[in-house]
Amino acid sequence: MTDNPHFETPLPALADVQLIVDDFRDKLASTRKGSPLNTSEKNHSRQLLESELKKLAFYVNTVANGALHIVLSSGFPAKQLRTSMDIPLFPERLRLLDTPQSGQLRFDFNMAKSAWEYEYSYATFVDDNGIPQWGNILTTTSSRNNIIAPLEAGSICRVRVRSRNGKGVSDWSEPVSRMAR
Repeated sequence: MTDNPHFETPLPALADVQLIVDDFRDKLASTRKGSPLNTSEKNHSRQLLESELKKLAFYVNTVANGALHIVLSSGFPAKQLRTSMDIPLFPERLRLLDTPQSGQLRFDFNMAKSAWEYEYSYATFVDDNGIPQWGNILTTTSSRNNIIAPLEAGSICRVRVRSRNGKGVSDWSEPVSRMAR
């Protein structure tokens, strides 16, 4: 903001803010020693810095009066407006786990942000080209404890999953596989 014609008299003054920034950097470096006193001083310094930056941001918003190019010239990032929901990403960290019962596997995965439900399918047969022959699409709202059964003991089960919300369906995940016992 220095020498910016839009912000001739920043409140608080930039020199004062720089002193607080420098103090916080010093306190942050001193906390690496692990002292509770140093940590407390760093936290207090951080609170003071956050307070002054909020005041400066208020000043920038007041001067800019809604003009994005003026806000951006200050060096402050412009907060993105909330956008409508996007199609979710596919779930990650798929896991096929053995269960106490023979002929079944448990399927877990990490939830995908903004997903309402999940679709998964499994294959126990591959064609001559090694391509899995996927079965029916099953749905769930849970990313844990999805039971796949009945499976023939010794067969290789492959499972894939995708996410769904009001905007659409994600791509299929890469399949995971496990031998049923």
